[in-house]
Amino acid sequence: MTTLDDPRRTVDPQSVSIWPTALRYGGILGGIAVVLGLIMYLTGLTEPENQQSAGAMGLGCLSGIITIVGLVLAIKKHRDQDLGGAISLGRAIGVGTATAVISGVISAIWGVIQNNIIAPEIMEQTREAMIENAQPGQEELMETMANIMTNPVIGPLATILGSAFLGLILSLIIGAIMKKDPAPTV
Repeated sequence: MTTLDDPRRTVDPQSVSIWPTALRYGGILGGIAVVLGLIMYLTGLTEPENQQSAGAMGLGCLSGIITIVGLVLAIKKHRDQDLGGAISLGRAIGVGTATAVISGVISAIWGVIQNNIIAPEIMEQTREAMIENAQPGQEELMETMANIMTNPVIGPLATILGSAFLGLILSLIIGAIMKKDPAPTV
């Protein structure tokens, strides 16, 4: 709080952890992802024949916008409240990526619950649809790909790694825009 009282005093970023902010905003983003996933399941948008529908695409776009807004808010909160108004690009990338990983872990847990407990038939339907829609001569390759994609270990791992990669890329862009050097000391 002393940084806010004395604008000339800077905070050493090494003394401030990124994890409280990442856990809070990652948890919020993960919770929103679960709610959107539940909406998709309850409206039938997770079924293979509906995954290319306007509703599924719309919820996918909404999810992307929410992710960007969540990362912006996490980086802004860390910069303004935790670090006293200054943040480096590297620090912004760290906060954003950690936030995205937390969100990805929550999404992966939801996926495991949905695909193994709530609606295990979705994975088999998705697998069958991938094989049916294969180009002539590509059936064997698509069957192999379908088996990999519907694997109960690889799916959640891919969710977490995908979230980390997306978080890294978005945080790089957001951090480049939001980075702010500390005020010079006199």
